Amino acid sequence: MAERLFIQLYKDIDTPLYVQVADSLRAALSDGQLRPGDRLESVRRLSDALGVNPATIVSAYNILAKEGLVEARPGSGAYISASAAASGLPAEPLGQPGQPEAGSTSGRIDFSANAPPRHLFPLEDVKRYLVEAVDRDGGQAFEYQTANGYEPLRAAIAGRLSRQLPQPPHPDTVHIVSGAQQGIDLVARVILRRGDLALVESPGYRGARDVFVATGARVEAVPLEADGLDLDALERLAASRPLRLVYANPVLQNPTGLCWSEAKKRQLAELAGRFGFYVIEDDLFSDFLYDDAGYRPLKHYDVHDRVFHIKSFSKSLMPGLRIACLLAPLALQERLSAAKQSVDLFSNGLMQRLLERFLAGPAYDAHLAAARTWYRQARDTCLAALGSAGLSDWPYVVPAGGINLWLGLPAAATGRLTASRLAAELAVQGVLVAPEARFRHETADRPDGHLRLSYGSVPLADIGCGIDLLAAAAARLIG
Repeated sequence: MAERLFIQLYKDIDTPLYVQVADSLRAALSDGQLRPGDRLESVRRLSDALGVNPATIVSAYNILAKEGLVEARPGSGAYISASAAASGLPAEPLGQPGQPEAGSTSGRIDFSANAPPRHLFPLEDVKRYLVEAVDRDGGQAFEYQTANGYEPLRAAIAGRLSRQLPQPPHPDTVHIVSGAQQGIDLVARVILRRGDLALVESPGYRGARDVFVATGARVEAVPLEADGLDLDALERLAASRPLRLVYANPVLQNPTGLCWSEAKKRQLAELAGRFGFYVIEDDLFSDFLYDDAGYRPLKHYDVHDRVFHIKSFSKSLMPGLRIACLLAPLALQERLSAAKQSVDLFSNGLMQRLLERFLAGPAYDAHLAAARTWYRQARDTCLAALGSAGLSDWPYVVPAGGINLWLGLPAAATGRLTASRLAAELAVQGVLVAPEARFRHETADRPDGHLRLSYGSVPLADIGCGIDLLAAAAARLIG
């Protein structure tokens, strides 16, 4: 079964399984493992081989069909379409996601994992709070929970959000979801219908785009500028045809690390009210701003109540926590609860209680302070390594927080080297990076001149070695 050989699924990361299957097949097509005319394995056989529900494979095939990469032939099955040869799809970065310290245990140096390192996991606090939760609540922690989430947790989150919003949110408007990815999926289920227009950032998070595509929506990319989304381009699109949903990652954006200006956040909220579209604000990393004084989310400016604010705690604490909150517009509370019930009924009751214990005392803020110190040290180590390796002419913006550096290729690479080619060369040497093409959503002329380096996932002692190998590989390939 050929497809099984290049499909790897990781159940402990944010990306849904059907998106992982689609991404793996897309990458296999890009690097020649699959070719136009190849017959894909049947849904039943592939789902059995991967150990997933057949609906997972159906959803993956549907995503690729909507992109024009797969076609169904009645009575024969699914095939790679003839038009796929000209798609120009990028290969996904090589290596296993969700294993941020693999370099220290397997000889790899993994700059591709957009995740916290294991040594930051607050395991002693976790053990203590789990025991406290079970002693206090007993079997209630393991019973069916309400769809909206554990009320004390919603109240604790509402209290934290009130520091950043002009009006304290009522706990009833806070929904607990099983990770930020589920939050995006639930909003798409509530808002999007087949044929609706949805916009995403480019470069940006592909998981949001794939969720929108799965609804049958028409998805278009809007370019990023130095201070946020190109809102002139967005306004032109909104003025020319009905726009339903926009995905935005305004603070320490993935993959660029950019932070939107306050003016652009305010302007997007105003445009949403004027044109009647909704916005998903995906907040992954605001907790890791090195200086968060005065930070205001997009939701702060949401006077028209058009913004879904999603705040992940999986990145802040541990990916396996699988807990995020979703602050939703008042008019859509019931529809959102119904969508949550239809997907998985409720989020894990024990994990909700664990997070509530963290937020109720000083442990969460103490953990964030330690993590910010580590990430700042890792960033500075990475920047120093770039200088030592002679890469001072490679363009980048010093990140104001988070775990990622968006590193541009030098002018000498223009027309000679792409980020994907460099990533493939580095992977052979055990250094994993994420090329720009992975995050681009354009259908043609896809830029590929940057690397995302997740320095926060790499042991400090390995950062310099990884950068040295990057510099040497680039020098060989540029010539």
